[in-house]
Amino acid sequence: METDKGVEDFDAAVLVSAIGQLNDPSPAHFKGEQDFAGLMLHSALWSDDIKLDGKRVAVIGTGATAMQLVPSIADRVASVTVYQRTAQWSRPVAGYSDPISEGARWLLAHLPFYVQWYRFNMFWRYGDGLLPFLRKDPDWPHPDRAVNKGNDRHREELTDFILSELKDRPDLIEKCVPTYPPYGKRILLDNGWFRTLTKPHVELVTEPIDHFAPDGIVAADGTLRPADVIVISTGFKVTEMAARLNITGSGGKKLRDAWANDNPTAYLGLTVPDFPNFFCMLGPNAGPAHGGSVIFQSECQSRYITACLVDMIEHGLAAIDVRQDVHDQYVREVDVEHEQMIWTHPGMTTYYRNKQGRVFSAMPWRFVDYWRMTHNADLSQYRQTKA
Repeated sequence: METDKGVEDFDAAVLVSAIGQLNDPSPAHFKGEQDFAGLMLHSALWSDDIKLDGKRVAVIGTGATAMQLVPSIADRVASVTVYQRTAQWSRPVAGYSDPISEGARWLLAHLPFYVQWYRFNMFWRYGDGLLPFLRKDPDWPHPDRAVNKGNDRHREELTDFILSELKDRPDLIEKCVPTYPPYGKRILLDNGWFRTLTKPHVELVTEPIDHFAPDGIVAADGTLRPADVIVISTGFKVTEMAARLNITGSGGKKLRDAWANDNPTAYLGLTVPDFPNFFCMLGPNAGPAHGGSVIFQSECQSRYITACLVDMIEHGLAAIDVRQDVHDQYVREVDVEHEQMIWTHPGMTTYYRNKQGRVFSAMPWRFVDYWRMTHNADLSQYRQTKA
């Protein structure tokens, strides 16, 4: 353990990694980046003391962070140039930034069962109720644009939204309507993104970046677009997860080796063979992709971890280590399920998949199924070491 006093030894019976998946920035690199004379940073390293007013800002990427960032700064800066590799589907959300009213807060705090009803409603509408529309229909005749009839209806609705937002900018429509099925990549929430792109001082560039110059960025079309600040919004090193913590298991086995080739795996997204008493929260195939909540996943996993610890105490166990056959069978079930889901659609890229095309990040199950899987610990699935 590293502290402000240096490295410190710390003995514990159990190790829980709760760093999740999206924690280590993965900045894209470009030819000539060392020549840029302005401020350059990854969006995850944002700080409130960055001076943007009146600046020319370039944003590289159009994922979730960029979609939040650009509308929030557009009216403060001299110009915004957005560099897009892939168009994104975005769901319109009325009242995206509206504060929660005093009446709604009172209901949540005092009305019996209102919180439970509200949470169920959200989970069903934007979670488990949505999942059937993300399952591939082998008889659907248009797999290039959708995975089933319901998914195609979503495509129509989201396309109509983009067209309504960009009705006066036909040049942007071609750039902004994605070619892959809705929800195939992480679905985004619109907070004025498309309207912001129509502002006269905002430009969306779909030409690849050729190189950085001292005073801006040169795209493949040869145009130099000036910039004082470059924000690289290109995500995280998702495949690392807990492997970046230099964790060693039984027999000196390294977690980074067990998860080599960008292919982390874990039983229930939590435990790894040969790493006794180690739990990784929001680990492989535990990330919510069809809606839901990271908080809900954390609750399920916290319950499972504590259930394991209670059973260990009650049965006098010093260590538990998930069996290899249990782990492997679970991974096979995950892979088979994902082959039926939208995230293995061939017509797109997504950070949910590794270089081999396997979905390693997202969970294929309904949330209610994962809740059931993790509700009670079954130590017969583990090798057990008596205290």
